[in-house]
Amino acid sequence: MSHHLRILDCALAGLQRCWPKTLVIVAVYALVVGLVASMLLYVGALRREAGSLLEGAPDLVVQKLTAGRHDLFPMARAEEIAAIRGVISATGRVWGYTYDPPTGTTLTLWGAESVPREALAVDEAELGELLGPDGCVVGRGLADARFLSVGDRLPLLGADGRVLAPRVRGVFAAESSLLTNDLVVIPTARLRELFTMAPEVATDLAIVVGNPREIDTVARKIQRRWPDLRAISRGQILRTYDAVFDWRGGIWAALLLSSVAAFAILVWDKATGLSAEEYRTLGVMKAVGWRSRDVLELRLWEGLVISTAAVLIGLIAAQVHLRWFEGALFSRVLRGWSVLFPAMDLRPALDLRVLLLLVTFAVLPYVVASLVPSWRAAVTDPDSIIR
Repeated sequence: MSHHLRILDCALAGLQRCWPKTLVIVAVYALVVGLVASMLLYVGALRREAGSLLEGAPDLVVQKLTAGRHDLFPMARAEEIAAIRGVISATGRVWGYTYDPPTGTTLTLWGAESVPREALAVDEAELGELLGPDGCVVGRGLADARFLSVGDRLPLLGADGRVLAPRVRGVFAAESSLLTNDLVVIPTARLRELFTMAPEVATDLAIVVGNPREIDTVARKIQRRWPDLRAISRGQILRTYDAVFDWRGGIWAALLLSSVAAFAILVWDKATGLSAEEYRTLGVMKAVGWRSRDVLELRLWEGLVISTAAVLIGLIAAQVHLRWFEGALFSRVLRGWSVLFPAMDLRPALDLRVLLLLVTFAVLPYVVASLVPSWRAAVTDPDSIIR
């Protein structure tokens, strides 16, 4: 062990003698690792956030299709669907979108009786009491953009051209902004009036299935019996989120090609050979009794020290970028909101998959590139090297 530690000490001394070159290599190396790690950690945090938010979503969402497009769901079918074996409940939901000219964004409107439970900090009875017949609860992003406070009116343009102006009774807490940032919750009757939606229809149907293993079976039964219906499971929604995050992460990966190219040039420079001074140093080592494996170990330690330092600095920089600056470099591309971006307290977790990917992408190529030219010099006669 003392023999290996002395070689490590010699490697550190060599890096210290050439500290400007070492500093540049570590800086470029850490920049590439930090950018790649930031993107991977941000996408992973978004996946976990989406998974936790969808835990309270219904097992199945059934939509009516007309000419391949989403249409209003006839509630006459709700009782028949609820009678399918395995279905616990089938509840019609009333929700939709409306354009808000002052903020230039599309707001999400939900009826109080069908708003997602995971978005609420109160139960349905308390929410109904809070709203009353002519109230609404708005998201923090909308309240800030429209300078709304409790007691103000929120004008909304209805489908028939009339303007409804419910009074703001509350603002969702900032902790729920990922779900509620652009959300407006109003009484279901008022929402039907706004959308000119008849009582016998709903936007879609939320289904709860008793046995999670029967969700796909229930979905197939529904679609076989009613070909114009589409049943979407919570698992399918999660897979869609994963695909979207992977696609958006791929966009940023393409933009990072310039940084990857700089790292590739650095690795290529290491692999093409040693400088004259480095050759002379290795020749002197061989002349004074160093074995070939000792020379290779020296270069291995140098590569590992530089790689470890660069990866640690890159990971720390990635955590600072994500936690303090909320992933400002690529958050607008990966999150997907158009105007009202919610404040997100994402907690990036460094899992084994990310570590293995960084080691495969960054550490192994650099270490191997350090060993190849050193091996050529180590097996060469020291006299010819010095000459």
